[in-house]
Amino acid sequence: MEFGKLPSVDKVDWTLPPEDSQSLSYLQSLPKMERAQFYIGTPAWGHKEWVGKIYPPKTKAADYLAYYSQNFNTIELNTSHYRIPTSEQAEKWTSQVTDEFLFCPKLFQGISHSETGMLDKSLLKEWFRFLESLKDHRGPCFMQFPPHFDYSRKAVLFNFLQEWPAEFELSLEFRHPTWFQDRQILPALANYLRGKKIGSVILDVAGRRDLLHTSLTAPFTVLRFIGNDLHPSDEPRAENWSQRLSQWQEAGIKKVFFFAHEPDDIKAPELAEIVIKHLNKNCDAKMSPMKWVDTTPAQRSLL
Repeated sequence: MEFGKLPSVDKVDWTLPPEDSQSLSYLQSLPKMERAQFYIGTPAWGHKEWVGKIYPPKTKAADYLAYYSQNFNTIELNTSHYRIPTSEQAEKWTSQVTDEFLFCPKLFQGISHSETGMLDKSLLKEWFRFLESLKDHRGPCFMQFPPHFDYSRKAVLFNFLQEWPAEFELSLEFRHPTWFQDRQILPALANYLRGKKIGSVILDVAGRRDLLHTSLTAPFTVLRFIGNDLHPSDEPRAENWSQRLSQWQEAGIKKVFFFAHEPDDIKAPELAEIVIKHLNKNCDAKMSPMKWVDTTPAQRSLL
């Protein structure tokens, strides 16, 4: 992911924002569960570089998704940002994954990046039809706003959210600093989102620390964690997040969607392995380890 990328991350302050007391109070008001559900995934399954790594040798591209779902239980579905998949395509995807696997589609850019698109009932109907076709494999979809979409456009946002069906979980990713205050989502906006159980995507990327927040506005959270080619900072960052997520689990969060990114995402499985280790250690997430074709780390690094 190019957004927020820096030529060097050696001097980045990776400190997480402090807890948002309103978020903790909100979580504590939710019905109690013994343990949160944890989902981990990457932005894509179509990497031929994963053949011989997490896909068996000679795996055909048509079978990548099936093997992907044996290692991950969710996907940040970016292809839906560029075109709305057909019901037939969605049915094909869902037929290839494990029973518990969830797709988290990125909202079509013709909606998220267009104020007229946000109000286009025909376009929205097509999007909702796609979401319905995912059936039991539908996770939250997320709406990534363009960087120029600032707080002055709040009326457009609220009009859009008024029409959003409650049956479809939604999380919003703001990319303009006017939506934030003291490293949290604006309090009035956060309260509005909590009332509608709409989430607020957490984006942890080196070059835009101004967008990092810890506001929780739904019973679930979507965390997009942008690694840096397995830089030494990647693992302590993952551990810090696992500790924070443990606190949120104790407070009452229901679901956590953790998306592991790396440059070109070739090394995303290695980052995911690190994340799983710390989630299992600090959150008792009970996540299965990665299924490597070759389990020798030294040999794996040469693939």
